[in-house]
Amino acid sequence: MPELPEVENVGRALSAGLTGRRLTALSVQWPGVFEPSAAAARKALVGRTLVGLHRHGKYLIARFESDDAAVPSSFLMIHLRMTGQFLSQDSLGDDYAPDRHVHVTFDFDGRLVHFRDVRKFGRLTLVEHATEPAALSHVGPDMMTVKTNDWLDRVRHRAAPFKSVLLDQGVAAGLGNIYADESLFLAGVHPLAKPRDLDEAVLREVLRRAKQVLRLAINHGGTTFLDFRNFHGQPGNFRRKLRVYGRGGEPCRDCGTVIERMVIGGRSSSWCPRCQPAPVARRKRRA
Repeated sequence: MPELPEVENVGRALSAGLTGRRLTALSVQWPGVFEPSAAAARKALVGRTLVGLHRHGKYLIARFESDDAAVPSSFLMIHLRMTGQFLSQDSLGDDYAPDRHVHVTFDFDGRLVHFRDVRKFGRLTLVEHATEPAALSHVGPDMMTVKTNDWLDRVRHRAAPFKSVLLDQGVAAGLGNIYADESLFLAGVHPLAKPRDLDEAVLREVLRRAKQVLRLAINHGGTTFLDFRNFHGQPGNFRRKLRVYGRGGEPCRDCGTVIERMVIGGRSSSWCPRCQPAPVARRKRRA
């Protein structure tokens, strides 16, 4: 599933290639991708100009404006979910023919952009606000911009495994399985450790490392294992930088210990037993 770095790269490419262009046509092959409907999307977007994109966690919100200043702006929230892709026809070449997984083609004044989604989980939703729509009321602050004290307040009393806390989008938005494993490794924290049992300095280190790994992954175009491709049809290059994720049974790049793997909360988790020692539960105080 595309996480924050992948979505950030998609957003940057869409913004660079399409900002200032008018959406002149919308070809819909599968109406179910739009919420509330394809007809509503066509009415709200066609004839308007893309003027900006905002990312929050794993979501993008595109802002469209009419030439008539009296007409309110329209906002399209994009959630790629597992296999959603935006592909530029210009980058793919004239020989590219959309397959059955291309559900929408946007025509920005002659520049074609395809939304392709093999699993059909991705959604394009009309929302009422550019940065804080009601549809994201359940989502916490963005992981890249969350303030340290705010994040500490959200995690310091949690009794769930730290891996599960990092995946909780209500705590902070953007981390998924890949970067949660990488963040915990860099911080030297076992995925089963409970935030409430850790010192504040350790909690701060997890946040610092999470932001560090996200910045690095953004700079490398994200991570591709199967489906993720950027706007130009190219995969992300961060896979070769991964320390633990997907490396169960292989030696740790730092100490040589065999990377172990287990399932936490239904999600695969990888860690180094030496670099991330098993947690010691804090003893209960006697009454």
